[in-house]
Amino acid sequence: MKIHVIVLFLMMPFLAYSGETLSLYEARQLAVSHNRKIKQAELERQASGLQTRSAFNNFLPRFDFEGGYQLRGKKYSLLENDMFLPVIPYEGIDGSSGTFNSALAPGAFAMHPETGQPILNADGTPVFQNYAWLPQSEVEVGSKHNWQFGVSMRQPLYMGGKIRRGHEIAQRAESISEAREELTIMEVIARTDELYWQVVQLCEMLSLTNSYIEMLENLEQDMENLFREGIVTRNQLLQVQVRKNEVKLSAIQVENGLELSRLALNQFVGLPFYDRAELSETFSPEMLKMEEGLYTDLALEQRQELRMMNEAVTIAEKLVQVERAEMMPAIGIMAGYSVSNPNPYNGFAREFGGDYSVGVGISIPIFHFGEKRNQVAQAKIARQQQQLELEETREMVQLQVSRELLSFHESKSRLDLANLSLEQAEENLRVTNNLFNEGRATTRDVLEAQAHWQDAHATSISAKAAHRLAYTNLQKAIGDLKISDNQ
Repeated sequence: MKIHVIVLFLMMPFLAYSGETLSLYEARQLAVSHNRKIKQAELERQASGLQTRSAFNNFLPRFDFEGGYQLRGKKYSLLENDMFLPVIPYEGIDGSSGTFNSALAPGAFAMHPETGQPILNADGTPVFQNYAWLPQSEVEVGSKHNWQFGVSMRQPLYMGGKIRRGHEIAQRAESISEAREELTIMEVIARTDELYWQVVQLCEMLSLTNSYIEMLENLEQDMENLFREGIVTRNQLLQVQVRKNEVKLSAIQVENGLELSRLALNQFVGLPFYDRAELSETFSPEMLKMEEGLYTDLALEQRQELRMMNEAVTIAEKLVQVERAEMMPAIGIMAGYSVSNPNPYNGFAREFGGDYSVGVGISIPIFHFGEKRNQVAQAKIARQQQQLELEETREMVQLQVSRELLSFHESKSRLDLANLSLEQAEENLRVTNNLFNEGRATTRDVLEAQAHWQDAHATSISAKAAHRLAYTNLQKAIGDLKISDNQ
């Protein structure tokens, strides 16, 4: 379909300014290239394609960069106040245990001058001979200006199948968008055919009405000559004139209807409102040469509605699998490298220092009071609903194909009978005119023969239009309505 759209846009200037005959094929091209619903469907398809690509990206690792700056008014203080630390002689350290042994360094404690025993403080512990003063300000860390930067990577290893199912769902959704675009194009083509053949029908009706008026004017001229010669009465002349006026009024109505139909067609296909391109009356449908039962099989294979419904059923099945995956473990790896200033790896010096990190994470659902099981059951119900809707749609498609096939055959029979009646009406008019010229038929007989001739032509024109639309509807019903149909 992309190739078709490109060709349409390239051909638009030539079609729009041809100024000659606008064929049904050209009208379809213009309508498809101009229609905004088709453009919306195309944009929706493009968005679905991007969504599919985004879903595939979930298989790949994610790389992120983070950075920050923080201005602090105070530093971190590791002490509540100044501290005095006891000074322990080296010889007081027990080599085997690495702890202080007072027996190895008896001079480490302050001795009472009278008792010769270590002086004890309020909590009963000995007081050391020497202490080192540690001011609170010397153990403050941090800086007024703080910087931190880092790069991280996260890669899912096992998610219970959620990522794969999500990608498959996105692919199915993209297929639905493509089918919806094709369906929109088909609807636009069907509407174009309806407007096109309506204009053709009214053109033929107007031509018929003008021919009828010309016929009545010729009869009126003959009647005036006969009236002056006294062969016919004034009442007979007035009958012809009244009938001519009635047909002229009908011609005005047909002209107005034709004008409105042209405007509607021009608007739909994107031509200037008051364009007067001639329309082709050529109609030679190429029906598929196969048994009637095969039309239904073809429709079940080609109809875009069924394609969309089948994809919806598949999506519903994938959603069941997604809900089941929620009950499975999720495993992922992560890695990163970060730098910061002050440097926490070098005494919080005012410099940048960094380090890497690697880790594995796992999440296992254990007990959620049946929440996951209920979600799986809901997804199964949604799948059953989609399946039932698909079955109903299949039945409706079969019914529609049968109805449109019967309508097509009926329209063909009506057209054949209308053409037969037209031949008979033309012969009846010829015979009546001959009898009138010989004086063996009245004015009323001629008017009635002309009216029958006009009705037969109008019926034939309507039957042709109905047959053309019946063919379009049948092609649409079997999903085979395309721009390039030979008609």
